[in-house]
Amino acid sequence: MDSGLPQNDQQVEGASWEEEEYGSQEIQHSEQQTQDLAFSLAQDANGDQEDAGEYDPESVSYDPESVMITPAQDSESASQSPAVTPAATSKPKSGKPKTQGGFVLADSDDEDDAPAPAASSSAPVAAPVQIPSPARAPTPIQAQAVPAPEPASNGVARAPSAAPSAAPSAAPSAAPSAAAPTPTPAAAVTINPAVPQATHQTVQSRDPNDTVGILEDRVKEDPRGDMDAWLGLIAECRRSDQLDELRGVFDRFVQVFPQAADIWADWAQLELDSNRFQAAEEIFNRSLVNAPNVKLWTVYLNYIRRRYDLNNDPNGEARRILSMSYEFVISSVGIDRDSGQLWKDYINFIKSGPGQVGGSGWQDQQKMDQLRKAYHRAITVPTAALTDLWKDYDQFEMSLNKTTGRQFIQKRSPSYMTAKASNSQLDRLIPRLQRTTIPRLPPAPGFNGDQEFLEQVDIWKKWIQWEKEDPLVLEDEEPEALKGRILYCYKQALMALRFWPEMWVEAAEWCFANNIVKDGKDLGLSFLTDGIDANPESVLLALKHGDHVETTHPAGDDGESKAARAKAIREPYSRVLDTLYAMSKKLKEREERAVRQIEEDAAADSGIKDSIEQNDDDVDGDEPRPGDLGKEERVKAVKYGFTVQADMLKRTISFVWISLCRAARRTQGKGNTTSGLRQVFIEARGRGQLTSDVYIAVAKMEALIYNDPAGGKIFDRGAKLFPEDASFMLEYIKFLHSKGDTTNARVVFETCVNRLTQKDEKKNQAKPLYSYFHKYESQFGELSSIAELEKRMSELWPADPKLSHFSSRYSVESFDPIAYRLIISPAVQLRPKMLMPIIEQPMSVRHSPMPPPIRQTVSPAPQYMGVINSPKRPFAGDDYEELNRPRKLARGESPLKGAAGRRLDQQRRNQGAPLSRDITFLLGILPPAHAYAHAPQAWRFHTHGLVNLIRDTPVPDYNTWRAAEDQRSRQNNGAGFRRGW
Repeated sequence: MDSGLPQNDQQVEGASWEEEEYGSQEIQHSEQQTQDLAFSLAQDANGDQEDAGEYDPESVSYDPESVMITPAQDSESASQSPAVTPAATSKPKSGKPKTQGGFVLADSDDEDDAPAPAASSSAPVAAPVQIPSPARAPTPIQAQAVPAPEPASNGVARAPSAAPSAAPSAAPSAAPSAAAPTPTPAAAVTINPAVPQATHQTVQSRDPNDTVGILEDRVKEDPRGDMDAWLGLIAECRRSDQLDELRGVFDRFVQVFPQAADIWADWAQLELDSNRFQAAEEIFNRSLVNAPNVKLWTVYLNYIRRRYDLNNDPNGEARRILSMSYEFVISSVGIDRDSGQLWKDYINFIKSGPGQVGGSGWQDQQKMDQLRKAYHRAITVPTAALTDLWKDYDQFEMSLNKTTGRQFIQKRSPSYMTAKASNSQLDRLIPRLQRTTIPRLPPAPGFNGDQEFLEQVDIWKKWIQWEKEDPLVLEDEEPEALKGRILYCYKQALMALRFWPEMWVEAAEWCFANNIVKDGKDLGLSFLTDGIDANPESVLLALKHGDHVETTHPAGDDGESKAARAKAIREPYSRVLDTLYAMSKKLKEREERAVRQIEEDAAADSGIKDSIEQNDDDVDGDEPRPGDLGKEERVKAVKYGFTVQADMLKRTISFVWISLCRAARRTQGKGNTTSGLRQVFIEARGRGQLTSDVYIAVAKMEALIYNDPAGGKIFDRGAKLFPEDASFMLEYIKFLHSKGDTTNARVVFETCVNRLTQKDEKKNQAKPLYSYFHKYESQFGELSSIAELEKRMSELWPADPKLSHFSSRYSVESFDPIAYRLIISPAVQLRPKMLMPIIEQPMSVRHSPMPPPIRQTVSPAPQYMGVINSPKRPFAGDDYEELNRPRKLARGESPLKGAAGRRLDQQRRNQGAPLSRDITFLLGILPPAHAYAHAPQAWRFHTHGLVNLIRDTPVPDYNTWRAAEDQRSRQNNGAGFRRGW
């Protein structure tokens, strides 16, 4: 029997996996499995031939014409093997694919490479911005947003310099010409051979004085993150008066940040200053609805007032349009905190209309009604100009008729006072809020600016919660107005927190809960889709969108309805997966550029050092130079940093695939190679970049939900792919134990722990495996096996208490019978601790004579708050406080002089002030210090409980306490008097 894991498919490893697109690490795994004789297991009972035509958990043949997996070969075999043709010219294999143990031979299992995506998946997202580029000639920034690489004249695809192609493909190129030379398999193992060359070409040496070019490069490299480069580029174009270039920068900026109202306003003002009214109207059409901002809407209103001159309005058409515009602006941003000046302008506009306030004509009366209505609306909005508006309204009403004016003012006064109080509350709630429309990416946890960003998020949440609490009392009379204020607050928050997915989700959930629909459009769904446009890499938004589609999409019983529903559910998952794969590819290219930059810098330094060392006879050419060692250390550090990012990105991709597998199972069931759970798993393996979590999840679904033998086969395959993954092996062993296959479980355990313990850096990863297997053997195994395991654990981890291994045999999570101390003698063992604390003193004080205690004069008067051990009622000393005055004491003797005086003074200083009675009691009930060094079952000081106790204990102020004591004393004195009478 060949060495390996449970032999469901003994020949797959030799016949299939060497032909697949494995990386070098995967091939090394197979070699280890072949050479390790301890890895051989007993023959599994799943069967090898009876399911040859059933589900193949490894098949990636769902579209053989569109996917071509490039085999990974070493350098020796690459020169002998024929060239691999691109996927576009590949032909499907004829006949039924050969299977072994339920797996298709010559299949791909490489989870580290990124082969060509499945034909059923949507087109990958190349750049974070999903808005198409303008129709004019593409600038360097626009060229970055193109999703696919452009074919060069020589047929080799040229990858964009800053934003690589989003289509992860194992083929050498996605769009080569027919005359392009066929790449060799060795060059197509992991990366596109053209990418390093294209990346190297983008590294251009800029003139330090070329400020615009440097800023353009920064924007191209990081369009969403480098906001300083964007703003600097805009300022530089303004300074040099390059208006056409400035318009292009504005256009590119708003494609990346469509809610940046300040930039929209600056762009519109630029066009108005240049008398380009048509361009300004196009800007307003694109921006006003999506960016409710007072500054932007004020620019729009100024444009309307400029176009329609009231001084030249014989038929009143201009005033009518202006009135409609004012109403449009007020209804859109009139509830904003900064809209006070808009309300003032609106009221002044009404005052400037025809008619006279206080007149008797119909125009006069109409003007008066319009003014009163505008005032009534303005004084209910919490703004900074609220007080001025109320004063103007008071003068307006009193100038018409003092009697009716007082009635109107009295009627509107509660609304004004509520708005004024709300404005004051809001001033105290959000004094540190930075209201901006230019968003920035949130800093990573633990890095510069993360706490400040989270503080802004928290302030926005407080403001939204404040609006939901209805401080303006609108819910009963104007529920729609309350919803409008909350919705407006969400929109304002999202303008500043565009790249914070949690805020998009909160806004969407609130809209779903309140059924917010505008113009027949579900605003909750709009928030989700807009959030995905802003954050295409957000797993949270993708999963929320997928859940919403799965919940609301109509379900049918026929196959077409199920397929349509599955396709609709699949869309948000596919989009985030495409984005994550594009980020993975871009991360590799960034790593290559960083390493190449280090090598170039080292080569330049080496040339300088060579010229210096030519005349140095003491240099030993065999020893490595310090510069070479520094270069290696820097390359190692850079690679380690990118490896950590790649691993986290890989895990993220894997968990998205797991979520998609679960959704596919819910909608289409187990399925087959063209639908359902199995189709998704096949496609996931074809695209690569998977961790063991995907294999665990799919295997459990197959085995536990459908009781299908394919679950065991998936575990077998995963064990070959991840032989040193402790978490996967632990789940695999649990699965084998659940099936009663103890023999294979033991062999898997021994093989995995032997591999891990041979490497010092991975030795601790074997600890969970030992713990689980020790617990299993303790419950179902022999004593000799248990003792052997404990001996091995003690040798591997000598610092662990030996008794803990023994006690873990008989303990469970909720109880340990060995650690529990039985009560034999309650009188001895349950004796309460003494309340007097042991206060440790310095050694100098401990062995020095203590000064005599201060003599206290005994007074015949009743002592205030005296503590006595008497069953009688306490003496009412409060009524006789004047009798409790302190006596005059005789002045003490003069302090000692010389060394004796200094020694006594030092003792008094070390002794400190005496502790109060309450603190002494608290110290007495605390356990001693040595109690914290015992086993985990010993005493523990719960700091949170103590803080909660202190916080929740009601402590009245002195006046309240004194009044209660006086009342209690009078009641006691009265009761004693009646009893004595």
